[in-house]
Amino acid sequence: MFNKILVPLDGSALAERAVDQVEKMAMGSGAEVLLLRAVPAPLGKAPEAGPMEESKAFEDGVNRATAYLERIATRLAAIAVTSRILVPSGDPGAAILAAAHKEDVDCVVMSTHGGTALARALLGSTAEKVVYTTRRPVMLVKPEKIHAARFEEGDIFAGVAR
Repeated sequence: MFNKILVPLDGSALAERAVDQVEKMAMGSGAEVLLLRAVPAPLGKAPEAGPMEESKAFEDGVNRATAYLERIATRLAAIAVTSRILVPSGDPGAAILAAAHKEDVDCVVMSTHGGTALARALLGSTAEKVVYTTRRPVMLVKPEKIHAARFEEGDIFAGVAR
């Protein structure tokens, strides 16, 4: 059913909820799991920082992303799931879409929410961009915290009317 599954991660526990689902999918289908974490490209946003400092910061970001994804890959290897690590640079949404196309993945599995506070409140802008832009199947995983905090419409309107 699945040969390749792309799992974009941002380093947050909320994003890692997708890994639980991917473990089940990959074990059942024998799919290869592509773990992706985009690292922002050095853009010179701080003019006072020189190119050398910018390059070092980017290299440190790539090293941290690689080490993080290697920990997830080790977790997958422990249950006999094959995985590869991808650490592209640039905008996360664009990097996810480019990797999905280049690697010809069968499915993208990602969390609806990432590590930022605003992203936790609404469907994450990266997830939204991926869902509305790709033609590939996308499985969105809601974090448990979001499930527990849900309110029924009636509860909200009843509180306003009182």
